[in-house]
Amino acid sequence: MASITADHGGHRSSGSTSGTAILAAFIPILLTAVVYLGIFAAIRNRYRKFYAPRTFLGTIDEKDRTPSERASGKHWFHDFRNLADSFVLQHNSLDAYLFLRFLRFIVWICFIGCCLTWPILLPIHATGGGDASQLDRITFGNVKKNSYLWAHVAIAWMFFLGIIAFVAWERLHLIGMRQAYFVNDDYAMHLSARTVLWLHAPREACQAENIHQFFGDDAEKLWAVKDTGDLDTLVAKRNANAYALERAELDLIITAVKLRKQQGPATNGVNGANALEGQQVVPRAKRPTQREPPVVGNKVDILDKTRDTLGDLAKTIEAHRAAPSRNVPEQSAVFVAFNSQPAAHRAYQQITFQPRQPTQDRFLAVKPKEVLWENLAMPLATRLSKASFALVFVIAFTIFFSIPVGLIGTLSNVEYLSDRISWLSWINNLPPAVLGLLTGLLPPFLVSYFVSYVPKLFRHIAKLSGEPTAPQAELKTQAWYFAFQVFQVFLITTFSSGGAAVAAQIAKDPGSAPDLLAQSLPKASNFYLTYFLLQGLGSAASNVLNYSDLFTYLFSEYYMDRTPREHFTTHAQMKGMPFGAWYPKFTNLLVIAIAYACIAPLVLGFATIGLFLYYLSYRYNLLYVRQTKIDTKGEAYKRALQQIPTGVYLAELSLIGLMGARKATVQTALMIVLLVLTAVINLLLDRMLRSLELYLGVDIWQEQQVPLLAEEDGIDPNDQAALHGASHARRLGLTKLPNPAPRVLSDFFDGFISAGREQANNWLSHPSVGRDGDAVPLKPADVEKAYIAPALTSGTPKLWIPSDKVGVSKQEMELNEASGIPTTDEGAEVDENGKLHWDHDFEHVPIYKKPQQI
Repeated sequence: MASITADHGGHRSSGSTSGTAILAAFIPILLTAVVYLGIFAAIRNRYRKFYAPRTFLGTIDEKDRTPSERASGKHWFHDFRNLADSFVLQHNSLDAYLFLRFLRFIVWICFIGCCLTWPILLPIHATGGGDASQLDRITFGNVKKNSYLWAHVAIAWMFFLGIIAFVAWERLHLIGMRQAYFVNDDYAMHLSARTVLWLHAPREACQAENIHQFFGDDAEKLWAVKDTGDLDTLVAKRNANAYALERAELDLIITAVKLRKQQGPATNGVNGANALEGQQVVPRAKRPTQREPPVVGNKVDILDKTRDTLGDLAKTIEAHRAAPSRNVPEQSAVFVAFNSQPAAHRAYQQITFQPRQPTQDRFLAVKPKEVLWENLAMPLATRLSKASFALVFVIAFTIFFSIPVGLIGTLSNVEYLSDRISWLSWINNLPPAVLGLLTGLLPPFLVSYFVSYVPKLFRHIAKLSGEPTAPQAELKTQAWYFAFQVFQVFLITTFSSGGAAVAAQIAKDPGSAPDLLAQSLPKASNFYLTYFLLQGLGSAASNVLNYSDLFTYLFSEYYMDRTPREHFTTHAQMKGMPFGAWYPKFTNLLVIAIAYACIAPLVLGFATIGLFLYYLSYRYNLLYVRQTKIDTKGEAYKRALQQIPTGVYLAELSLIGLMGARKATVQTALMIVLLVLTAVINLLLDRMLRSLELYLGVDIWQEQQVPLLAEEDGIDPNDQAALHGASHARRLGLTKLPNPAPRVLSDFFDGFISAGREQANNWLSHPSVGRDGDAVPLKPADVEKAYIAPALTSGTPKLWIPSDKVGVSKQEMELNEASGIPTTDEGAEVDENGKLHWDHDFEHVPIYKKPQQI
């Protein structure tokens, strides 16, 4: 882990990095992982709500639940081992399956890299003529003979071009899988599958009478986005008051029950006692009160005050909704539903209102629950300015975050600094085990801890930047966080870890800089050996136990939650999948492994093991714990694949620098050629696949238009094979190539796409997959408000209070109903001791409504 030279002090006899720091990090991480997994195995079945909600929870359709060991009599690990990853696609979501596929994909890259580099480069490094020892002996820094660098050039050409080919194959396969997902009956039957959102549309295009003029004859329904003004604030205030009234009524009921118990059983009432009796049970002095203004004001009755406020807010909201100002702005957003899915895809591809603006203006298959309504009607200038400010903030944050991360990176070389800085000399007196923890475990732990909070900030900024939907905000978070990961977790940490140890020597002898960097940069890779240990063993085990969220859940369940609604919300809530945080983290781990593949091949081995352990932990989470809440429809995986070549570029640049420092002219020239070739291949691949990945044109839809273009392309309209090739050639941008190149390349690509589509179709049509064909269709009233902002349609929340034997709940229901506040006391009760009980069967929860599949 640490970079150590020969004169580092008496406690070390070697100038190279030893295995002490690695071992010092490995032992506590392994013990911690074993303890975590032991605790998980012991408490897993006791807290099934937290560790296996997908096996029984009412928010998961019965057809989509993971098999339960309680039902089958088998141990849960049997199902975990035998269920295929395709089960996640069939019963969770495409995004969930693709994330597991991504983890397997990068594990295979690292494993193949080990098989390629270890047999060749490790012996070459070990016999490279340098004087390094232990772990540094098998890194690039131990190679002194330039003739040995031919092996690195050969491995680089094979491995790096192989990665580009592997990524290209996976992107083609992904196109086919996404096509199958889009045309699957369970997906295609939803209204959202044939609905397109356009931003910055002129007011005329947002008027229902102009729908066919702007969107064609296949358009059948239009929802214009109106200016909601302060309605969002009023609705939020109304809901907050409703829930405050709910809590106050619970306090009143519990107080009444306890007072009646003190009076003795002889005077106990019955459920349904009249309002007068209920009012007499709780004296006015013991009713819930609060001070207005807070702290110094007079006490007011919360129940009466909140009920009156709710009534006033309801009237205000209705008046604001009916105001003439609730019109469509000059430039607004509009949702348009088409009579078929192919028609929606064609309109999405062809119709745009802002063709020359640097911002996306249309979005396909948007679900109402994904919409960020406050951003839809935003003027174009405002959206662009917010996006620009957000980007500037992210760039500045990423750069200045290097200060703490750089300081953390220098900890791995603190031994060297202790020999050069007098006030750090006490570090030399530390026991080897403590020193190993300080230089081996602490730096990667601190980096991992601080970085874990960054995606939450980026996600918030992405929403403020004007993104119209939650998936788009998540994708922007993914892009920003990946750049942050590469810059901070990789580049800054690498430079500070490898550069601090040689800074003093370079100052003494500037001419030695190239040789010192060539020797010391490979040593920086040892930081990532323990980083992969920490991630693979420690974090993966922690990911399964998830003790912090467990404590939060138990604290909420037993101490924070009071009303039936709060208990139900905690019980019914499931964790989502923050792909904007997940993908960049693992993409960057792969970037690190690729970048050091030829410099320190041992990193690939640690990465293979660490990433595989992570794959197992996420496999458990996606089978048993997580629910898809933000659906990118495979877009997040596509972006992650596009980001992988970053590791190839960095690896090639590193080898160019290292070989150039060794004055290996021919080898350096070949690496420069490889860098240019890699960039050209990747650029052409992006250009050819862009339309396929963006529009996901399915053959049967696209080829309907090909006969119309056959004469233009000089194709026989009766030659089906030629038409098929022309379809792909047009979508791949190959029409300018001389014949028969367009047909050959399109058929070549089509083979991979068709294979992916066929595989996904087989999984999605498997008999074990439940069908949504019998789902209740949307009612006309539901269709009318499907894409209307909730601020314009939502009513006062239905209050849920518990029943009681005194009759206070009936009294409060009568008073609420008289004020226009819907209230129920079904499915919950307060017993004679004042303890709340509620029915955990979702069918009996009065505020639960099965979400509509729009």
